[in-house]
Amino acid sequence: MEEQKLKKQNRLVLVILMLLVAAGLAIHQYFNYALRPVSSTSRQRVTVTIPRGATDDEVARILKEKQLVRSAYVFSYYLQTHKTKGVKAGKFRLAQTQSVPQIAAELQSSRAAKR
Repeated sequence: MEEQKLKKQNRLVLVILMLLVAAGLAIHQYFNYALRPVSSTSRQRVTVTIPRGATDDEVARILKEKQLVRSAYVFSYYLQTHKTKGVKAGKFRLAQTQSVPQIAAELQSSRAAKR
């Protein structure tokens, strides 16, 4: 009886571990997908105005509305974890062919911002 109970518990733990690993892999794949450019062919550049004092979440929402990033959440998370300087206020000319890391670097560059 005890042995059967132990086998059942081991199977349950194994199933839970497999589900956690699968969920982790799925989240990782989604983040990789969301970091890529929205388009690989678009030649159009979009002017984006970042207001002074905008939070990372507000910047991410603006970029999502302009269809420059796939996910506002992923962009905001990327900024919070990879930010070397704050996002600059001003106007930026961005393209759908830029990845999240490229856009983030440009938004942190004072050279790129036009007042």
